Amino acid sequence: MKTLIKNIKYFSPENGNVQKGNVKIFEGKILGFTDQDEWEDARVYEGKQQWLFPGFIDMHVHFREPGGEEKETFETGCRAALAGGYTTVVCMPNTQPVPDTETTVKDLLQRTETLPCNVLLMGSITKGLEGMEKTAYNLYRHPRFVGVTDDGRPVTNAAILMKTLEEASREGLLVGLHCEDESMMFDRSINQGEISRKLKLQGVPAMAEALMIHRDLYLAEKLDAPLHIQHVSSRDSVELIRAAKEKGVKVTCEAAPHHFSLTEEAVLTKGSMAKMSPPLRTEKDVISIQEGLKEGIIDVIATDHAPHLLRDKTEDLITSANGIVGLETAFAVGATYLVEKEILKLHQLIRLMSTEPAKLLGLNNKGSLADGMDADLVLVDMEKWWTVDREAFFSKARNTPYHGMSLRGCVTMTMVNGEVRYQKEEV
Repeated sequence: MKTLIKNIKYFSPENGNVQKGNVKIFEGKILGFTDQDEWEDARVYEGKQQWLFPGFIDMHVHFREPGGEEKETFETGCRAALAGGYTTVVCMPNTQPVPDTETTVKDLLQRTETLPCNVLLMGSITKGLEGMEKTAYNLYRHPRFVGVTDDGRPVTNAAILMKTLEEASREGLLVGLHCEDESMMFDRSINQGEISRKLKLQGVPAMAEALMIHRDLYLAEKLDAPLHIQHVSSRDSVELIRAAKEKGVKVTCEAAPHHFSLTEEAVLTKGSMAKMSPPLRTEKDVISIQEGLKEGIIDVIATDHAPHLLRDKTEDLITSANGIVGLETAFAVGATYLVEKEILKLHQLIRLMSTEPAKLLGLNNKGSLADGMDADLVLVDMEKWWTVDREAFFSKARNTPYHGMSLRGCVTMTMVNGEVRYQKEEV
């Protein structure tokens, strides 16, 4: 099948310069850019001088299936991803059941075989995510499994983590770590600080994250093993990772859009819609995350898309569920809080959301507009500001702190393997 998208802007895959033109797609691959605006027998899409980017890749989503389908399914999660410009996502294993046996792994692979976007998987570090017994990582010898994690909980047993870092590396699996010392998470509500004191909550100190990161970096250094730190949220954490990278430790990390755009003060107006783990922190922490993204200390942006039922997002900040949905707002949050504020250039945002995740996951045919790459593409109107309406989400869930906010950058079309999987309706 031949496809032509004409009248687009793009960053040249050769030199990064801004170009205008048309792109040819053939049999799911990028054939190349051209000045010709016609191609015999091709499907033609009008780009309207919008930006064409390689499809976004999210290394951290929770689609809740199996076991939590009332919150999200693979199908609805993929639809949300496509509406946000994501063509590939990586699902966390905190499902019911956890994929830690031959039977549950086989079931998960069957469920994710044919979906609207590319779905990759993470297995569990420990059985049942309980931290007591290491999972057999040979279960994950399948191309769609890219790593292991106990996300949602830290690996408190250092001996298990040591074995994991050694064995996962041999299996070619990324080790993703949720770094919080559970003994210091206290009431598991919000950031420990001015707002928690105002609300008479004990809160979760940033130290809980930094302590665990410090231990994990030490293990990685001594074992000369790679690890990936998930959803970095504090200034101290960024500085620990910076120092480790300068020493040559094989560490990569991610930051979520909420941690570079919102502070703990959002809890005062958004309530539990602004509650997640790790929590929103101070303005100084937000600035450090932004600087970490700019300087390359933080390697990728990942949403930590975490759907919940509205009844689980109660007014009680201690018992209310942690997490927010993020797939449909992530790019616009980045464009608004990073590009619009001149913290990042647009091409840097794309690198963090597409190119670098592709490299980190070993997806050699994605994350670039070069000839021969998979035609996983997103078309974005960067001139358009839009108001977030959670009732219009493709996700089943509505738990977002961005509802009613005005954001820049609207995804108008998303392609997977050269096929249009999302196209925004004309208003």
